Amino acid sequence: MATLLSLPLELLVYISSFVSTSDLAALRLACKQTEKSLYEWFSEEFFVKKQFMLTQPSLQVLLDISRHVSLSKKLKHLIIATNVYDDIPIRFRDSEACSSYMQGYADQQALLNNGIDREMLTEAFKGLSNLETVDVRDFCAKRERDGTFWASWGATTVYQQTGVRVRESYRGTGSQSRFVSHVFSNLLYSMGVAGRTPPRFEVLLRQQPAGLPDGAFHLANFTFPAIQPVLQNLKELFLTLNLSDLSTHTHHTYNGGMPVRTTAGRSLRHFLSCTPNLTYLRLNFQKFHVADNMDFMNWLAASPISTPVPPSPTKITMEEPSPVNLPHLKALDLGQLDVNRDTLLAVLSRFAPKLERLSLWRMTIEAGPPGPYDTKPNIWSQFFRGLGAISKLELAYLKVGALSQSRHTAQFRTEVGGKEQSEMMRECSGKNVKKFIRSLADEVYVEWPPEIDMDSDAINSDEDEDMYVDENDEEEEQDEDEDEDDE
Repeated sequence: MATLLSLPLELLVYISSFVSTSDLAALRLACKQTEKSLYEWFSEEFFVKKQFMLTQPSLQVLLDISRHVSLSKKLKHLIIATNVYDDIPIRFRDSEACSSYMQGYADQQALLNNGIDREMLTEAFKGLSNLETVDVRDFCAKRERDGTFWASWGATTVYQQTGVRVRESYRGTGSQSRFVSHVFSNLLYSMGVAGRTPPRFEVLLRQQPAGLPDGAFHLANFTFPAIQPVLQNLKELFLTLNLSDLSTHTHHTYNGGMPVRTTAGRSLRHFLSCTPNLTYLRLNFQKFHVADNMDFMNWLAASPISTPVPPSPTKITMEEPSPVNLPHLKALDLGQLDVNRDTLLAVLSRFAPKLERLSLWRMTIEAGPPGPYDTKPNIWSQFFRGLGAISKLELAYLKVGALSQSRHTAQFRTEVGGKEQSEMMRECSGKNVKKFIRSLADEVYVEWPPEIDMDSDAINSDEDEDMYVDENDEEEEQDEDEDEDDE
C-alpha cells in the first residue's frame, strides 16, 4: 500500500493543496522527509507575499525572515498594514486579557514614538534582495487558498490573548492621516537607507474617510538623498489620496493682508516630479473634494517645460512645481474623482503617445452649465467621442465603470438575447479598442429623473385631496422619511 512518503512529489503537493493551513503545518511536522519534500512548494505558497504590522513582535518576524538564507529570497510582496491598538476604553473578558492588551498598546506607542519601527524596517529591507512590491493597506484581503483573510502577522495572536481585534485604523480622521503618513514616509526612507529600490509601491486605503494627505509626500532635504533612488526606480505607483489636507496653512496672510495662495497637492506634485520612470500610475481620490481634485487635474493636464530640471533637494520648495513629464507612462488608472470633461481629455492627450492602458472608475464628469437648447446634455458621450478623436492614442485596454454625470448615474445600453439591458461597466482589450470607444459614445446614457407634468389630469384630480391632509397622516409620513434617512 502506498504511503505519503512513497508518493511522487507532484501528487504529494496536489494532496497538500486541499489541506487546511493548520493541518498543513501539522503535516510538515510529521517527519523531516515530508518537511523537506514540501519545503519549496510551502515557501512559494506562504512566503512570497506576507503581511505585517507596526508592532515589535510582528516586525521581529519580518526581520527574522530577512535574515533567513532561503526565505529572505522568497519574499517578493511585502504588506505593511495599518493595524493599531485602540486607545479608547474597552471592556475585556478578564484581567489577563486587559493586561496583555495594555502591554501591546504601550509597546506599540514606544515603537512608533522612538523611531524603532524605522530601524527594524531598515534592517529587514537589507536582507530582502528579491523584493518587488511594497504595499500599505488598511484592510485584510481574502486568501485564495482556503477562503480565509490575510491578517497581519501577530494580529490573530492578539485576538486570541485579549478577545479584542487590532483595528486597521485609528478612530478619528486626523489620527489616521498622521499614522498613514508615518507608515508611508518611514517605508520610503527605510528602503532608501537599505539600498532597496523595488519597482512597485502601493498605498491601498479603504477606510472612510481615507487617503494619504499631501503632507505625507513632503520630501525633507535631509532624507531626500536616500529617498531619491527609490523614487527614480519606481515603475508602478498606486496611491489613495486626500488632497484636502486640513493641516495646510489655508488662513495665513502676508503683512499686507493678502491671503496665502495654497496649491492642492503641492507636495504630491513635487513627489511625482521625482518619479520619471513610472510606467503605471493609479490615483484614487476623495470623491467629494471637488475643488482640490480639479486643481490637481488641471496641473496634470498642463504641458511640461521643454527642458526639465533634474530634481534635487534645493528644488523642493513651497513654490508650485512645474508640470510633470512622466515620459514612459503606459498605464493610467483614475478613480473616485469629479472632473471636467475638457480637463480629463487634456490629461489623456498629454500622455497619449505612450499610453496603452486606461481605467476610469467611479468618476463624475462635468462640462459647465447646460446650454439653453440642451438642458440634458450627455457629457459622457461627448467625452468618448473626444477620446476617440485624440491623435496618437492607441489603447490596448480600456475599462470604464460606475460613472455619473453631476448627480445622475451613467449606464451603457447593451443587447442580450434580443433584449436591451443596462450595464454599469464596460471593458475591452486587443486591437479593437478604437472601435470600442466609438461604440461607447453611442451606448452610454444618463439616467435622468422622470419629469413631472404639472398640467396632467392626475395632479389636478388630487389637488383638492392634498390640501386636506390629516395631521396624524402627516406625522406618520415624516417618521417614515426619518427612518429612511437613518438607513
